[in-house]
Amino acid sequence: MIAAFALLLVTGFPEAAAAAEAANKSGSPEAPALYATALRLNPAWKEGWWALGSLEYRKDKYPQCRDAFRQMVKLDAGNSVALTMLGLCEFRVRDFDNSLSHLRGGQKIGVGNAGIDTVAKYHLAMLLTRSGDFERALGLLVTVAQSGKQSPAYLMLGGTAGLWKAMLPEDVPAADREVVLLAGRAFWEAAQRHVPEAQAAYADLLSRYGNVPGVHYLYASFLLVEATDRAIGEFEQELKVTPDHPGALTALAAEYLRRGDAAAALPYAKRCVELMPRVAASHVLAGRSFTGTGDLSNGLRELEKARELNPEEPQVRIGLASVYARLGRTQDAARERREFLRLNALTKRPEER
Repeated sequence: MIAAFALLLVTGFPEAAAAAEAANKSGSPEAPALYATALRLNPAWKEGWWALGSLEYRKDKYPQCRDAFRQMVKLDAGNSVALTMLGLCEFRVRDFDNSLSHLRGGQKIGVGNAGIDTVAKYHLAMLLTRSGDFERALGLLVTVAQSGKQSPAYLMLGGTAGLWKAMLPEDVPAADREVVLLAGRAFWEAAQRHVPEAQAAYADLLSRYGNVPGVHYLYASFLLVEATDRAIGEFEQELKVTPDHPGALTALAAEYLRRGDAAAALPYAKRCVELMPRVAASHVLAGRSFTGTGDLSNGLRELEKARELNPEEPQVRIGLASVYARLGRTQDAARERREFLRLNALTKRPEER
């Protein structure tokens, strides 16, 4: 610190920046203080904020790391790696709301650095699990698993999300940790496409913990692609253990709609709306189920509610266009088709447009 203060008194920014970079290259403990000195002279030095944030992160000094990357993001809002590092530092200081926002932002832009991206996906999956967004969390973890990663921490998170426990893995009660770990192992084997190992892991899980909420739902999700009839049976079994399991109700409604059996889907879809009235997808399922049984009035009501909750979802718009057309409301149908085309184009990557 004495050297940094002396440097501030006798040099300008170029000399201070050079001293900081030399200290960083040599591994000197003075490097953070020297970067701070240079940045006081030139707060617009993006490379300096990156270097300072990285140094503090490696030393587990997360408040200082957060502050450095916050300054860098102010200077370069489109830098996805800096945004991601900010989110990781915020996670460490338990600023979970900002961490969730910044990690999502980094993923939306694309991190670009494989090592940082894996860490970011893991932490984002933890935050999504904590907030109850289990399916998105599991989707991220499938990506991590397919990259070949595996560790007890990943398995615990996979089990926490897979059993729909809205908490961080560290907060799982001791009495539940074994079932969570077994569920995570089964999920991870399936995500890595190790089918025989996954089947064995699920068999072990079901034999030991078949009465634990979420176990049959997780197994049914594994079966859904290759053995849909068995999956339906397991979803129904989950509802015997957990009568209002939102995932099982949603999956059953969606599967019966996929099969063209709207009458079978309708009771599950209606229960989804009762349990999750603020979730647009619930109203979409109900809308499709009603219209599939010929009840256009109730179907339209549900789809319009879905549009109110999520006006940016293309599938809601095309569903509305279909119902409006059947009701003879041609102008409304045309409007919704235009919105579908516009929104659908926005969801495509630039090279697909």
